Amino acid sequence: MNAFVTRAADAELYLFPASGAGAFAISPALVRWVRRSAAEYDIVHVHGLLNPISSLSARTALRQDATVVIRPFGTLSRYTFHHRRTALKRAYFRLVERRNLREASALHFTTSTERGDADWHGIDFTGRAYVVPPPSLARVGSSRPHQVDGDRARVLFLGRVVPVKNVECLLDAWSLVHRQCPSALLEIAGEGESAYMAALHERAARLGIASSVVFRGFVSGETKNKVLGSATLLVLPSLHENFGIVVLEALEAGVPVVVSPQVQLADFVRGEGLGMVVESMSRELSQAIVGMIGEEGEPLRTRARERGAEIVARTFSPQIVGDLLSTMYRRASERSRVRGSTGR
Repeated sequence: MNAFVTRAADAELYLFPASGAGAFAISPALVRWVRRSAAEYDIVHVHGLLNPISSLSARTALRQDATVVIRPFGTLSRYTFHHRRTALKRAYFRLVERRNLREASALHFTTSTERGDADWHGIDFTGRAYVVPPPSLARVGSSRPHQVDGDRARVLFLGRVVPVKNVECLLDAWSLVHRQCPSALLEIAGEGESAYMAALHERAARLGIASSVVFRGFVSGETKNKVLGSATLLVLPSLHENFGIVVLEALEAGVPVVVSPQVQLADFVRGEGLGMVVESMSRELSQAIVGMIGEEGEPLRTRARERGAEIVARTFSPQIVGDLLSTMYRRASERSRVRGSTGR
């Protein structure tokens, strides 16, 4: 089989060798295994598009008449097809992915916004599209108490530091925040390519805010918990964000959020009164940050602190998400059987 087999909790993991990197990685061993084994499984759930590992696995499973569910991870959005390697993506999609999507028994979207963003491709998803978010793993009542650093507000960015996260705009906004709240601190927790990180450091210095910006690098485990637990506010000004799991992590920790409309949890944040949704422009972003860390933001901060974890659990608990997954899998299997019996 040419795979390393291990276990994690109740799951059996088959780890296959791959070559190449990123969107150009391939794993012939995985494809061979899918060809031999796909028909043995009730569901083949493929995560991702626009890369040979995912798309060739899906194509191979479909050829074996397996019931295939595809999770696009936001790759069907207009943003994806209008940024970086646009001609290559369109050609690859036309030659490989369009057929996979038409033949899949179900499409797994994580938000209704992601589902809507896929319509521009002109593929009929009627009866096959399901919205199933990732689960929240926090226990209600387990949010960490904030560790207050005097009266100093701490604004946190947490995630991969890449251009789509729009950290440049956050730094520009922070130069305006700093004038009004000189004691406030911006913490950027995450890592990115060295040249990009260097450019952000230079931008902070040029804006005269280097003393109020801390680049913490990658954080995890207890360090990540401490960074979240000491934050006054989390900011995510992304140009495109398929879900935004860090938003749930912040709310679980009792930290309110400011997000852009392009973060697909924006409707949840707005609807539940757990933060603000503002355009990713420096002035609008700075006004939202100043408001949230000042007196007028106290009601939202209190609501997030006291009820954030509970509200998140109502929508994203493992039990709720598990039921949604079960429904999707059952209906995908039924659809596959009907299609098989009609020869389509």
